[in-house]
Amino acid sequence: MTKRRHLPCLSIVLAAALSLALAACSRQPASTADVPRLVPSSYKISVAPFTQPLHPGQLIVGQIPEPQGRIPHDALVALDRELREVLITGTKRQYTFIPRRNLPPDLTNAHSTGQPGALPRWLAYGRQHGAQYLLIPQVLDWHEREGSSAGVTQSAHVRVEFFLVNVAEGELGNRSIFEEKQVGLTENLLTVGEFFKRKGAWVSAQELAVDGMQKAVKDLGL
Repeated sequence: MTKRRHLPCLSIVLAAALSLALAACSRQPASTADVPRLVPSSYKISVAPFTQPLHPGQLIVGQIPEPQGRIPHDALVALDRELREVLITGTKRQYTFIPRRNLPPDLTNAHSTGQPGALPRWLAYGRQHGAQYLLIPQVLDWHEREGSSAGVTQSAHVRVEFFLVNVAEGELGNRSIFEEKQVGLTENLLTVGEFFKRKGAWVSAQELAVDGMQKAVKDLGL
């Protein structure tokens, strides 16, 4: 029988918090993005729907995880709604959200064993929709939790990436990467901050992805 992981007792939480406080002085914050080249506030950013590259030819950069966790279509649609909410409530910019029905097949159905090469197709997609800057959100890996917020047999694990493309100049601007597999407090004491933020709950893959969206807002200077 698979052992179910539950919330730690208060004494473990307090001990972990103390350990984190002692370790915090020696740790430096890490970021997956360079200092953002800010997009002028006068420019409207167009936002593409979420997609999941399944083959190298669908990648802008990077590689396909092995084994890759596939995201259901309805979860992609839900992420579109979550990203809209994060951008509208968390920034002061104007956005154009491109409908999912306008995704061309060659961005989602290309079969290739070659190298990443999707940027030209995304640039053409941006020009087709009159975009000055195009935000491209992608899910690289998706594993839903098995269990509930109180206890799991397998925790959620996601990798989401966000690309900000300068369509007019035909170049990739900034990139934000977020990858997390939630672990129990006793497995990694350095995650105590996330533990408290999430109120000691085992979160869903969608909730992890929203954390990635909020990180992208900061990384990309939105």
